[in-house]
Amino acid sequence: MDDKHADTKRWLKGIPYEVAFWRSYYANRRRRADLFSWSLFGKACSLDNFDIDAFIGSWPDSNPLILDVGCALSYAFGNIINGEEARVEYVDPLAPFYNRILDDYGIERPRIKFGMVEQLSASYPEGSAAFIHIRNALDHCADPMEGILQSIKSLKVGGVLYLNHFRNEAVREAYRGFHQFNIDERDGKLTIWNPRESIDVEGKVKTFATVDCSVSDEGRIIAVIRKTAPVPDTLCNPEKTAKASAEIMIATVGHFHSFGSVVNYQFSRLTSTIGHRLIRLLPLSSLEKLKSLLRKG
Repeated sequence: MDDKHADTKRWLKGIPYEVAFWRSYYANRRRRADLFSWSLFGKACSLDNFDIDAFIGSWPDSNPLILDVGCALSYAFGNIINGEEARVEYVDPLAPFYNRILDDYGIERPRIKFGMVEQLSASYPEGSAAFIHIRNALDHCADPMEGILQSIKSLKVGGVLYLNHFRNEAVREAYRGFHQFNIDERDGKLTIWNPRESIDVEGKVKTFATVDCSVSDEGRIIAVIRKTAPVPDTLCNPEKTAKASAEIMIATVGHFHSFGSVVNYQFSRLTSTIGHRLIRLLPLSSLEKLKSLLRKG
């Protein structure tokens, strides 16, 4: 099986887990209240190790486009910048599922636009955005390095791709669901890795972007990737993106054309739903102990 198709199929298998996670959060009023208490929607944007007020304040265009990619339903990106509501669009490949959850529970939040980070330039062509925010999402996608290239492509020159992720989350989650890649800082460099490969991001983008990688006070991996020149067409171009989109569609159709895959998907949907609903009843301390046991297993 082609490696790209294998990654896509692994990603597809993670959909029930991810959707069940968010539905269980929104179905539980106490957990939903907790979520909204730390959600930054309608609040000032504050980012670790980066002054977004200064960046947007010095941007030559008024009201530049900001993308929150792989946003899920956390609304963790503050949309008030320099005291004004910023032009933020929320983008996620599971947008239809998430918007249905918002509708089912009557939640007043901006609806999410469909988009995959690995094909982001198809939805937001080169030079569309000034700032792209990805938090706890790049390590969930089928091809994180392609997601970085696509994001840089969608930026204007001078624009910033900002990454904020838990360190080595796939290891912590025992490579379950969407957690197939780790993001780390090694000797000051942004590194994406799993048991099959390790990627030095700066080495891949140094001819058209700079990478400033740091660790937040809470131990999160922060990367500020600033576009300095157009992304070469040999790395990211419309034809390549269109072909990749078609290949993902073919892999998806092929996966769900198999009766066994459909049965496994529906079974995973059922068990994920039950599991997440039960987990929401546990105290956070007990939940961490459970995760620790799963990692050891």
